[in-house]
Amino acid sequence: MPDPSWNTEAKISSEFSFKCPKQWDRLQPTSLEDVRHCPECDRDVHLALTEEDFRRHADGGRCVAVRVVTTNAPKGAEHVYFVGSPGALYGASHKKI
Repeated sequence: MPDPSWNTEAKISSEFSFKCPKQWDRLQPTSLEDVRHCPECDRDVHLALTEEDFRRHADGGRCVAVRVVTTNAPKGAEHVYFVGSPGALYGASHKKI
């Protein structure tokens, strides 16, 4: 079953078809602030801060990072992100064309 994630600030409720164990903060920075690179799978990971971002990257088959709210964040971490391949948005009527 896909791992759910929630971004309460951007109101993104989504599933991941694959949840990556990598951490956004430890991926290689790129020339774009909202894109990092994973050397293990050799793919770019795109930060999705809004539902529109999430849908655009999901439709493009891109890996995403979604900020989540958690009560057990690692000490010193500014934010926690789920990283992986996007699945469906919960309750979404959006379909690929």
